[in-house]
Amino acid sequence: MTIAFTRTREQLRDMVLRKLGKLAIGQTANNDDSVIVLEAIDLRLKEMHRLGTFWRKVTKTPLSFTLSANTTAGSAAADVLFPITLHAGSMDDPIEIIGIRQYSDIENKGDRGVPTKALHNGSSSFIFWPVPIANTTIKLVYEKVADDTAQNTQPDVEVSMLRWLKDIIAYDLADEFGISEQTILRWKPDVVQAERNIRNLNVERVDNAVTRFQNF
Repeated sequence: MTIAFTRTREQLRDMVLRKLGKLAIGQTANNDDSVIVLEAIDLRLKEMHRLGTFWRKVTKTPLSFTLSANTTAGSAAADVLFPITLHAGSMDDPIEIIGIRQYSDIENKGDRGVPTKALHNGSSSFIFWPVPIANTTIKLVYEKVADDTAQNTQPDVEVSMLRWLKDIIAYDLADEFGISEQTILRWKPDVVQAERNIRNLNVERVDNAVTRFQNF
């Protein structure tokens, strides 16, 4: 039995163009249409992933980077959408991720010690408190930004979601490709349902039944 099944970004592009009525079966997309659709795919992938995270991109193995002694700022140099957990040093001491208000409430930002709090300063940057007295290894688990699409590769979304993503991209481009208002109105409920279905496909499913062990 085969369970592996992939679709490239070009195949997704062709699905969109067929729905828009701009590509017949057996035809090849022209370059101008291709550029427009591929741009729309990338824009939607970035936007949807940021809007409440439609699909997970969490790296299970923490990323490590060094926070130098006597410095408050450190960067993971990675495509961080948002941080999930931070730990410091070989003992994996937890670091609380705080917001700008909590950081502003710290009276003496020059206190020195093992960092216990960190302000996510956007992208992959953090400001730590207390200021470390020695070089410290920081371990970060984070939600990764969706990857850009690449030629002849699968877009950064599960294959199970592509049928619905096709409907969303076609709706985004309806005006640009001269689709009638009547058709656009007919497509709108389909797009709302498509976003719902993509979220549903992302829901974690766990069998919580108790497993019983017996000695034979």
